[in-house]
Amino acid sequence: MKRGTLIAGPWVGEFGWELFAWHAHVRGMSRLFDRTVVICRENSKALYEDYANEFIFANPATGLADSVFMHGLDPNKLLQETLQGRRDLLVGDVSIFGPRRIGAPPFTCCTAEFNIGDLKVKPEYVKLGKPSVSSYDYVFHIRDRKLREDDNWSLSKWEVLKELLQSDNIACIGTKSASGWIEGTRDLRDMPLSEVCDVLRNAKCTFGPSSGPMHLASLCGSPHVVWSISSNYERYTSTWNPHQTPVLFLGEKSWHPSAEYVYKNFYEWSEK
Repeated sequence: MKRGTLIAGPWVGEFGWELFAWHAHVRGMSRLFDRTVVICRENSKALYEDYANEFIFANPATGLADSVFMHGLDPNKLLQETLQGRRDLLVGDVSIFGPRRIGAPPFTCCTAEFNIGDLKVKPEYVKLGKPSVSSYDYVFHIRDRKLREDDNWSLSKWEVLKELLQSDNIACIGTKSASGWIEGTRDLRDMPLSEVCDVLRNAKCTFGPSSGPMHLASLCGSPHVVWSISSNYERYTSTWNPHQTPVLFLGEKSWHPSAEYVYKNFYEWSEK
């Protein structure tokens, strides 16, 4: 027997963690309730549209998003402030589900059952984006974040990779505040998330250092080439890859492989 209303959120941490330690868990919980209200950032709406009955948008302006929570943010206070004008939602059988580090460590977010009161829930993942006839050959996410700025790849390397790929059909995704663009590619930064999912779902391959958009590529079923520290290998290939999306993880050179190294390994991988 289903319960009354579930109020879930707000998620205010890193986007990659929203994908694998939150939105699918709320989907799993929603099956147990008659109605689900999701509190989220406006651009994240596309993650919840298949099951949410109502949205309340919360876009806090505070510190950098790192893992589950933004620096300097009190999520309980934000929740209280967000619901102040919606007392109507707090009448009757209501359950409030706030973000937490589900399955982390050891990063078993995709498979970990979790208990909320007397409820036992499993995350439920769906493939994001709509299939289409048209597609880009390649999608780049040019990470340009102030958080761990040393992990960004230089624009000159992206330009070399573009030339090596020999394609005029490349798009750049992300946000203009945290992602770069190179000449000769289509600038899709700040595109609505639902449309980004469509782009990734139909791309031949997506490239980038470890980031939220690269995790999104996995959920959209886009084959992807990602580089990072070697300890992220299991996360990309297994524990954060519920659809078993093809991925080439390059960890030998950490965050700074050469463009030639990335291309050589991609070429050999794609030939197989």
